[in-house]
Amino acid sequence: MAENPTGGNPTQNTTNNAGSSNRRGGSSRGARGGWRGNWRGNYRGYRHQAYVPREKPVGFALPSSSADCSSGSGPPTQVTCFSTSLRDSGCEYVAWKIYFPNEDYSSSSKTVHRVRAMQKHYSDFADLYDLPQVKATCWFELKLDACDNDQQLRTQWSTLRQDLMDSPEHTLACIGLAMHHTLMSQQPTGSTQSDAKLCLQTIRPRIVGYGPEVSISSIKVSSMGKLVSVRGTIIRAGATQIMNTWCAFRCAQCGSEQAVQQKDGIYTTPTSCHSGCKARSHFVLLQQSAFTRMEAYQTLRLQETTQGSRTVAGSAAKNIEIELTHELVDSVCPGDDVTVTGILKARSQDGSDGAGKASMFKAYLQAVYVRSNKNVLANWNRLAEFTELDMEAIRLIKAEPSPFRLLVQSLCPTIYGHEIVKAGLLLGLFGGMANTARTRAEIHVLVVGDPGIGKSQILQSCANVSPRGIFVCGTNSSNVGLTVTVRTEKGVGASLEAGALVLADQGVCCIDEFDKMSGHSGLLEVMEQRSVSVAKAGVICTVPARTTVLAAANPAGGHYNKAKTVSENLKLHPALLSRFDLVFILLDRSNERTDNLLTAHIQKVHGLAKAGSSHLQPQPSHPFFDASGHCSYEEEGEPPLEERLRLAPGEQMDLLPPEIVQKYIGYARKNVQPKLTAKAAEELREFFVELRRAHNHMDMIPVTTRQLEGLIRLTQARAKIDLSPEATVAHVRDVLAILRQSMLDVFSTDEGDLQFTRLTNGSGTSKTSMVRKFARVLASRSAVTGTTLYTMAELRQAMAAGGIVANCNELIDTMNIQGFLLKKGRDCYKFIIE
Repeated sequence: MAENPTGGNPTQNTTNNAGSSNRRGGSSRGARGGWRGNWRGNYRGYRHQAYVPREKPVGFALPSSSADCSSGSGPPTQVTCFSTSLRDSGCEYVAWKIYFPNEDYSSSSKTVHRVRAMQKHYSDFADLYDLPQVKATCWFELKLDACDNDQQLRTQWSTLRQDLMDSPEHTLACIGLAMHHTLMSQQPTGSTQSDAKLCLQTIRPRIVGYGPEVSISSIKVSSMGKLVSVRGTIIRAGATQIMNTWCAFRCAQCGSEQAVQQKDGIYTTPTSCHSGCKARSHFVLLQQSAFTRMEAYQTLRLQETTQGSRTVAGSAAKNIEIELTHELVDSVCPGDDVTVTGILKARSQDGSDGAGKASMFKAYLQAVYVRSNKNVLANWNRLAEFTELDMEAIRLIKAEPSPFRLLVQSLCPTIYGHEIVKAGLLLGLFGGMANTARTRAEIHVLVVGDPGIGKSQILQSCANVSPRGIFVCGTNSSNVGLTVTVRTEKGVGASLEAGALVLADQGVCCIDEFDKMSGHSGLLEVMEQRSVSVAKAGVICTVPARTTVLAAANPAGGHYNKAKTVSENLKLHPALLSRFDLVFILLDRSNERTDNLLTAHIQKVHGLAKAGSSHLQPQPSHPFFDASGHCSYEEEGEPPLEERLRLAPGEQMDLLPPEIVQKYIGYARKNVQPKLTAKAAEELREFFVELRRAHNHMDMIPVTTRQLEGLIRLTQARAKIDLSPEATVAHVRDVLAILRQSMLDVFSTDEGDLQFTRLTNGSGTSKTSMVRKFARVLASRSAVTGTTLYTMAELRQAMAAGGIVANCNELIDTMNIQGFLLKKGRDCYKFIIE
């Protein structure tokens, strides 16, 4: 401290390069360290940093014969050299300096006491640890529950969990050294080369059962250096790289060697020679030395989940960088739901001009243990833990007379009606069962309709009640934004960044404005093969994307045209539409009674009207197949499904909150695996055979095994809603009712007639088929009338009589080009009979 010349308090001496104020070139600004101190006073800026003394690196001197040791002078000499280098005089633990390089050995220290306590634990619970496997892999799992059950360990090291949290590096070193010494003490007489290598290895404990889990947004600066456990989704995975952890150096003057720890992978050279020469520079790196150790590492980006704990509106989900080393590398991939236990650290980030390098840091998590739910269907949901209150709520829902009805009414209650559409979306949320790797369990649903009828709100509700749901808008989504992006960074290589469909793996991805997406090619593989294949920038891999797609789309032109098919209204590729199991069409039709009920419902939601109003009476329903090719599917006297799901006039229902619905869906998907009963399978078989028969007798939708597999998935999902271990005939009939409504929406005309010649995927039938069919109609008509001349009005009448739905002018022009019709005058054509 120095006295203040003004007589005030003592002031701290400031290190700077400026001369004193009474010398030539001195300045009153010299205390800022921004002036050189010469007579010109060249200004270097206020941000110029003064000299910061370098931290002394951690290391130890190597014996003079270490070069001979590494060159292969014999196993006994190797072990002797290594043992001499890695432990202090009188130390009983081999490789003490590798685990505690900056701590001297003392038999009475607390560190040694803890190491001995862990040795006793390994001896008493030997059946929990496979020592040969640990020796081969250099890592093992330490289950904290087993440590809690060890009464002697709890007595000797009662603060184990607290020490893991407060000082994880030192605690893990104690646990690892104890296992290291246990392995070395069990070696047979006579040293081998593998024993010498084991001296230089570190045994890495992987802590299992550490908790509680915390959110990424709750991690503060006070947690720096502590052990934390977080859960989230991998959104980016970098390439595997190699870094040095220890480096051996030889002094160029005296030839002595020493090993220096490369902390956090930062290249560090010795500050001075440990021998008598005391050289401070000219050290040669010994890359081939046995004391130069390398390890693989990989960086990930983990994003916290927003399910269960809702984030603030408008805020982005927090993420943090994860660093994996050794066997943890490549253990997870983008889109995996993982729990990471690691040490919170900070590394310096370089500024653009190199300034502020020592004071700007970014946080990252050095992983100690990673638990992944990849390829484990039982851990589908993020909220896999169910409390007693959750189980009680699930039992109460199951005890309801109709859990299906309760869940339908609880899904987006602010939107009035649309019970069948909500029921179909619920089947998509519950999903079916994947019997094999090639059979998908996901149920894809598409909702098409006029703007302003609540499609987006229903999709938002589906994303909220899904245990793993993502909501995206097609107007702001690209093909790579939905699948996988390959990023190439200088010096790092290619990294994979997961899109929405990959992040929603084993979950639900709700896509609004589906028709306005820039590209749909990436969805074809995801919706059928349940994966995303990547072949970009030298990266060839396959990322799992077992995602259910719930989509909503607006028709082109703003209003759905019933004269066109779904494909024509949306301008989507038929191959993409064929992958949806259910397609619903919602139309905004003017109806006085419906409008009054809708107005009353909106007023009730906003608290402007009293509850209780008359509901729509059930509308007369079409039979599934009538004389034109339809069949009846419901028992006589049984009310339609839509009527059973709808609330009765004046009925009040205690609806479920989204959190309870989320728990119920997660429990059903995790624990319920229904099987089809013999009668249910027979019901599905009869329906499928009848569809095939109708397809053979008239130009109907193509019926393949894809439709049969879809029916089975829908039936299984319906059984999951009831938590039933068996899918019964009643479940099959509910599914057929939903499918019937979907087909009525797709194939009905403005007059209410069903025309199965109107394909969902295209323009009814192919143009070639329509030309041939129209030619057959004209040939039979010519045989009856005896004339081959037709006017435009007669041709339109013939098309209508033949049930051909197409543009008349386009079809006539096509037949004119192909030579079936010859123009004989204005609005007059001659039919050429083959």
